[in-house]
Amino acid sequence: MAQTSEPSLQYLLDRQAILDCIHRYCLGVDRHDAAMIASAFHPDAIAEHGPFSGGPGALADWANTFHAEHFMAHTHHITTHGCEIDGEVAHAQSHCLYGLRRKNGQTVALGAARYIDRLERRAGEWRIAHRRTLIEWRGELHANMPEGYAQGTWDRSDPSYERPLAASATHQQSP
Repeated sequence: MAQTSEPSLQYLLDRQAILDCIHRYCLGVDRHDAAMIASAFHPDAIAEHGPFSGGPGALADWANTFHAEHFMAHTHHITTHGCEIDGEVAHAQSHCLYGLRRKNGQTVALGAARYIDRLERRAGEWRIAHRRTLIEWRGELHANMPEGYAQGTWDRSDPSYERPLAASATHQQSP
């Protein structure tokens, strides 16, 4: 990440890099992309996530296995985010709303969590050094799936990896 001698600009650059890191984790979880999940953490990081406690590679394996066993789709959304930066260390709290569509296709588990993170800038890059995940609430509702929308995939065939993004064959513009 770029460094600057202007303190207020550096603060903004650091805040954005930290938020990008937290978003990268969520994107990786939702695409079952183990490398992307792990890239949000330093290699020696510890993640405490409910019954799981361990390093980034093991977290990615655990999360992907858990989600694949119980759900057919899920999304994690960062909402409120606070961050305190002190030199090369930052403490962040990020609220996460999540939806998990069960394998029966008819039920969605909705919930709210908080990620409590200690991040460290090492070699110019902010990553998570320690994370504790708290679940604040969870409930379930009946899912009504709209027609005509494509579904995401848990691999690199998902449109989020497509570069450049182009119109699909079913959605070509009429002349």
